[in-house]
Amino acid sequence: MVSIKELITEAMKIAKKKKLTDQCTIGEVSSALITDKNKIYSGLSINASCSLGFCAEHSAITTMISKGESRIKKIVAVHYDGKILPPCGKCRELMIEVNDNNKDTEIIMDKERIVKLDKLLPQRWQERFK
Repeated sequence: MVSIKELITEAMKIAKKKKLTDQCTIGEVSSALITDKNKIYSGLSINASCSLGFCAEHSAITTMISKGESRIKKIVAVHYDGKILPPCGKCRELMIEVNDNNKDTEIIMDKERIVKLDKLLPQRWQERFK
């Protein structure tokens, strides 16, 4: 079982803010996740001045999906200065939409606290259509 510290360390390996152009910065936030098959995937944020960038969690999730997986056991997002960040609403929604069982995903909120995704999405908009 991968510990919180190990997953944070994995994310921090690629958390390096880098300016690609005057309009685009990468790596301000990195993310690492572990799947139900115990595979670790990571990703970087892309911040483009035209608002076409995306979150580090999206990047990690895209890599996971490209490898044929969709079930996330645990995920963390880390700012390049080492602060752990909770996932934004868009990232939370993506996690649950790629696999309904991701409601049980453990979100690392800080070095000592984990919250299940279901607690962060208590009143999902899709429930109105059931």
